[in-house]
Amino acid sequence: MKQAILITAYKDLDFLKEIVDFFDDDFTFFIHIDKKCKEDITALSQINNVFLFNNYHIEWGGSNHLMAILLLMKEAYKRNEYAYFHLITGSDFPVKPLAEFKDFFEKHQHENFMEYFPLPRESWGEDGGLKRIRYYWVGLNRVDVRGRFWELIRLSLRIQKKLKINRKFPFFDGKLWAGGTYWSLSRKAVETFIRFVDENPGYIRRFRCTSIGEEIFLQTVLLNLDVPVTNNYLRYIDWGEDGANPVTLTEKDYDRILESDCFFARKFDKINSATLIEKIKSAGL
Repeated sequence: MKQAILITAYKDLDFLKEIVDFFDDDFTFFIHIDKKCKEDITALSQINNVFLFNNYHIEWGGSNHLMAILLLMKEAYKRNEYAYFHLITGSDFPVKPLAEFKDFFEKHQHENFMEYFPLPRESWGEDGGLKRIRYYWVGLNRVDVRGRFWELIRLSLRIQKKLKINRKFPFFDGKLWAGGTYWSLSRKAVETFIRFVDENPGYIRRFRCTSIGEEIFLQTVLLNLDVPVTNNYLRYIDWGEDGANPVTLTEKDYDRILESDCFFARKFDKINSATLIEKIKSAGL
């Protein structure tokens, strides 16, 4: 069974080759590299089963990440070769033996694995996360708002809230679903999503000037169209004490990773996770 692995990356491109080398010729890689990245792509570009794209300048929270994911989905789908699709980051790594990986997804090739829950959700803030699509988040695709521009964004949101701005969501009677960005999906699910956005171009336009829309746009379509989804994205992630950012995995996480039912883990750093990566590889994973 042929499978496609979609990756969004912005640094440590040499680490991507470690991911590619884990898999065999039954897998093809579609990789979007952030336009800001200045690293050499020569080694990756010379690998036969790797297709590279750098269409978008991506900043945290901006809708260009969503657009890059959509691009990879469409590019992989149109080749008409793949029965299964996986979306990961450039700092993920496979954590099950390849034979086990292939056996599982061949047996479950008509199933879909993705985290989902309805919005609003209490843990997503005062309005349950609705502010991500309710207000206009201007500038997210061009500046890193986690730096000095964040106060300008906060001021803009306060003004919009005072003015009672509430952008309508004219799809599925406004019913929103959300969850983790990364997933493993059948060809049928990817086809259903692509057909919907092609027939409803306003859907993707609606996610312009939103914040972290990649955690909403796919779940909302698949769950509203009653695509069967298992609420498990099969990724091992330690979100740390604040629950906001993935913790860099190290050797101390080895046993927990192996004992999980996950097929990928995140996030790895080529320096701080080097010993862990070697332990995984030497264990035959």
